[in-house]
Amino acid sequence: MRLNNNLLLFLALFCISNTLHAQIETAHLFSKGESSTGYGVFLRPGFPIGKADELSVEAAVDFFTHDASHIADIPLLIGYRHTLNGSGAGFYLEPFAGYTFGGTDITKVNAAGNTVYDNAGNAEDENLSGPSAGLGFGYIIPKASLPLNFGIRYEHIFVSSEPSQDMLSFRVSWSLLAAKRMQQL
Repeated sequence: MRLNNNLLLFLALFCISNTLHAQIETAHLFSKGESSTGYGVFLRPGFPIGKADELSVEAAVDFFTHDASHIADIPLLIGYRHTLNGSGAGFYLEPFAGYTFGGTDITKVNAAGNTVYDNAGNAEDENLSGPSAGLGFGYIIPKASLPLNFGIRYEHIFVSSEPSQDMLSFRVSWSLLAAKRMQQL
């Protein structure tokens, strides 16, 4: 029943949002002992709160692999996009915050470099979940027939133990519902 309510909430937000960006990103993850380039997909509905500003809700999936290690992140973020020229297109800044759920097969080690085991004797994996915050900068092409968004984002994931994660992403998205808004500019 809870899944049905969450799906209904997501569909309602989708229907009332004025812009929806859904595309891909290339990201580079920096973490203690690990550095990897990966890929992701995201869905980002935006809700206008003026001509130049919008609130956003974002869900994404990012995947990184390095040697035999794998990392997957699912950030759930809330952002505030402000276009610098006040038009709703052009250059923008977007601070955001939320929570990132992460998983990995990287084995946890203690300060002495020894593998950490749980009570059952199994090696523990690193914890990569935690609050997230960051800043995005980008450009939305101000043309209703070609509403492309190019952006660069920095995100930091605050985990309860080492290693923390820093991610630098390059994004390209097609604004699925922005053409009508741009025609009104």
